[in-house]
Amino acid sequence: MPEIHATAVVPGRTPEELWAVVKDSPAFAPRAPHVIGVRVLDSGNRESRSTEWTVLLNGSEVTWVQNESTRPGLRLCFEQTAGDLERLAGEWSVVENSAGAQVGLSVSFELGIDGLAPLLNPIWAQSLQAHAEALLRVVSTTGLPANGSDQT
Repeated sequence: MPEIHATAVVPGRTPEELWAVVKDSPAFAPRAPHVIGVRVLDSGNRESRSTEWTVLLNGSEVTWVQNESTRPGLRLCFEQTAGDLERLAGEWSVVENSAGAQVGLSVSFELGIDGLAPLLNPIWAQSLQAHAEALLRVVSTTGLPANGSDQT
């Protein structure tokens, strides 16, 4: 299964400040030009929720529903439960860095088109890499959530 990884160092920010932003994807993600929307479907409890993402990837609108759960060590894991891809899973992480904080996003995926996987996987990996890097840029430049909608 193809995987992508992206990280960004954010000087002058604490891990806790970035963590508050990462957990509030409905607020920050639509600021990325390719994200059409993120909607909370089920808030579950303070450690998990279900969200629906709609993004433009490879010139096509792609939608999926994912379960998100917080884990120890400022980690937010997610896994697709429904959507246009066969499988999508990943993890956000925030750690302390000598300059401030570092945020990371890892994503693994399967398209569900086995015969064309050798041709399509590199194209989709490149598109998901660009998706991850765009989200990291937004997280790096976003202030703290003002409405308290983050999950802890």
